[in-house]
Amino acid sequence: MRLIDGTPQEIAEFLRLTEGEEDADAGAPSEVDPDAPSESVGGALDWAQITELVNGRARSPEIAKRVHDFLHGAVALGNVEIGPGESERTRDGRTDYVMVRDAGVRRYGAVAYVKATNGGLTLRLTREDVADVIEPHISFRNVRAGHQYVVNCPLRDDAAVQTALRLVQLALAKVRQ
Repeated sequence: MRLIDGTPQEIAEFLRLTEGEEDADAGAPSEVDPDAPSESVGGALDWAQITELVNGRARSPEIAKRVHDFLHGAVALGNVEIGPGESERTRDGRTDYVMVRDAGVRRYGAVAYVKATNGGLTLRLTREDVADVIEPHISFRNVRAGHQYVVNCPLRDDAAVQTALRLVQLALAKVRQ
């Protein structure tokens, strides 16, 4: 149970911003559609639009900076595309998360979902994929057996961003096999 204190307007805004959040550390929606359409940097969506999306949804400038740092770092890994999903529930038709995808042949969905509102990050990794990674920034989603998006790495500080980028490399290696 969560207690919320504030004016009716503040509570309504809080509920709007956190609507559907079941795991605050997660960047991915509860059900991931690996074939969901998206625009990506290098395609129809450019960095200015990504910046506008992240800055418009982030709850603080600090969160926006960490999300930007993560996205720039992911693209710098090479052969990576980023872009938001689509939503009928938002005014601009975009989701609150940005997908990170392998730019090669698309056999799988996104390797990572970062939620612009809170810096939550979910990766296409299982517990087994990170069994030998000792890292305090990693947490796990409580999802059904066989689910491929189990690992969270919320972008709470700069060290978490660096950990997240190492995890993206693992996820990219997995889908590129």
